[in-house]
Amino acid sequence: MKLALVQICSGDNPTKNLGKTCGFIREAARAGAELIVTPEVTNCVSQNRDHQRQVLQTEAQDLTLAQLRKLAEQERIWLLIGSLALKNSGPDDRFSNRSFLIDPQGQIQARYDKIHMFDVTLSGSESYTESDGYKPGNRAVLSQTPFGTLGMAICYDLRLASFELSCCTCWIRLSRSSDSLDGSNVGVGTVVEDRLGA
Repeated sequence: MKLALVQICSGDNPTKNLGKTCGFIREAARAGAELIVTPEVTNCVSQNRDHQRQVLQTEAQDLTLAQLRKLAEQERIWLLIGSLALKNSGPDDRFSNRSFLIDPQGQIQARYDKIHMFDVTLSGSESYTESDGYKPGNRAVLSQTPFGTLGMAICYDLRLASFELSCCTCWIRLSRSSDSLDGSNVGVGTVVEDRLGA
């Protein structure tokens, strides 16, 4: 398997970010990458919540997601979108920080919402409260791919043992649902979830 990691410095213009992202994905696919991964909030990085409300869309309307699904199909690759900042419908007006696993047919095989928000005070003058603008998810997600079982995580999730334990719980349930520990009898795209706190 050949894996490619796309690294871009996303700005606050989703259209410009999409152009850069597509160019790097095409380059990686043509170099033989079978699984390509993009960074967190590939579509828009902004701390200005008013600007985000103007430029972000719901999952169903998001141009970045639609174009990246088409590109995965055109290039016949697996694409893990590190995450997209998305609007939510419902009473909570915070955004979602959502990762997507796209298969070579352009279908969404799994989605995962970042659970652990980056709420930290680094010094007396520097602090971040991601949860002010983003609604945390509540479930760990594993997905079967031709390359093996893929655990989905976004940035700060990886620093916390509770998240890793939740993924292990998912893996144990996955392995029990099949005849072998490698999960080979579970179909590609199968998602096993563990709801945190459930």
